[in-house]
Amino acid sequence: MSFWKDLFKSKEQEKTGLVFIVEDNKPYAETLKVFLSAEVPEIKEIKIFPVGETSLLELRKNPDLIIIDYFLDSKYYDAETGLEIIKQIRAEKPEVNILVLSSQEDIDLILEMVKKYNCSFVKKDAEAFEKVGEIVTDLFKA
Repeated sequence: MSFWKDLFKSKEQEKTGLVFIVEDNKPYAETLKVFLSAEVPEIKEIKIFPVGETSLLELRKNPDLIIIDYFLDSKYYDAETGLEIIKQIRAEKPEVNILVLSSQEDIDLILEMVKKYNCSFVKKDAEAFEKVGEIVTDLFKA
């Protein structure tokens, strides 16, 4: 079993095929959506949320994966950070898979998200989409 399959252990419940992208950079979010739709045919729906607070309202739909940025206040100055949203997601849906896709460089914050809140982390860089694609493919094939 690969590292990602170990990290994203398959859940007892059946997959919904739903992925949330929580990202305030709309062109980046839309590009990621197009990329994942083409790369992972098991995905049935991808919903984009410009702020984390709006994604919390839809958690009842049981997404298989939430891809979230740490910096969610570039357009909405009073939006909560990705870490604050992750804490709320974990309180409501502790079993959901979370992938942090961010340019965050604070190693302590990254470690907190990965270890304490059981998230995966991918740095936003030139290879980010490829890495996310591999992770999501492994998740849906698990």
